This record gives sequence, structure tokens and C-alpha cells, in this order.
Amino acid sequence: NITSTSDDGTSSVQWTGSISGNLISFDRGFQMIMLPGGMYMACPEDLSKNVSSSQSFHLEFCWMESSDTRQRLVRTFDTDGLAVSSTYFYETKV
Repeated sequence: NITSTSDDGTSSVQWTGSISGNLISFDRGFQMIMLPGGMYMACPEDLSKNVSSSQSFHLEFCWMESSDTRQRLVRTFDTDGLAVSSTYFYETKV
């Protein structure tokens, strides 16, 4: 479960899936590929399906800077497969 807390309240999302080697496949059609050095790449399992069925999607690349900090770059694509935004996160464990 992933829990997020803000001034507006708390929400929780349950993710289930399976692990095979360096690949984590989630039940909702999303996957994470674990890379060496504390990095991962996350994306839909079938990008061509998202584009052909006019569904927006995002790609994420993450790397650990230290044991308590990580950086993420998320690129969001529209229903035509065109990039519409890039978001950079610098996260610190509290």
C-alpha cells in the first residue's frame, strides 16, 4: 500500500503484482524495471497499446542519490503520444 498525506487528508493506493528478476509487473498494466546502482525505469507494460487506444501515459526514471534521498524525472504524454510535461522530484526521507 502507498499512503499519501496532505492538508486535505490521507489517501491510500494498493498496488499488487509480481516480480521476475529485475522486472516488477503490476496488475494494472504498469511495470518497473530495476536497474543497477539504485535506479529504476517505470512505464506502461505495452506503450503501443496506450498510443493506439488514445490513452495518455507517463514514463518515470528514478535514481537513489543516497540512502535517504532520491531523484525522479517523470515525463507525461497525451493521447496522441506527444510529450506534454516533465516533472522533476527531489525526495528526502523524513
